[in-house]
Amino acid sequence: MLYQRKTLPDTLMGDPAPLPAELVGLADASLADLSAALGVAADETGFAGQGFFPFTPPPPPPPPVDELHKVDFLRLFTQAERIAIRQAAKVNPVVEDYQAMLDAATIIRLSDPDIQEGVPELEDAGLLAPGRAAQILSGENP
Repeated sequence: MLYQRKTLPDTLMGDPAPLPAELVGLADASLADLSAALGVAADETGFAGQGFFPFTPPPPPPPPVDELHKVDFLRLFTQAERIAIRQAAKVNPVVEDYQAMLDAATIIRLSDPDIQEGVPELEDAGLLAPGRAAQILSGENP
């Protein structure tokens, strides 16, 4: 278990580290104020005015979103982008095919090769602003 050292009454905490060997076995309540817990021994050991507090690491970030309902995928595009894509599908067979693939899907996986290739193609065709394909593929809302 890791602890953070604190000079009392400061609010700044030190970096998480193992508890010094001479303090192992003390209760967390004693570790919180070593001067009160150890008395004179705290001065002798150099821990006067010090406290050690258990370190609880933050929870890991949630996994990136990969699977979306089709409507949630479409919400990654702005309204203007969606309209431009639908208009382009009327005259561009590649965009029309991509639109047909999306229409057939109910769940969209951002990691799917068709999505990974298709969204940048929309950007290359000028239907998305530069950089938007990367935002969309990362699941970032506009």
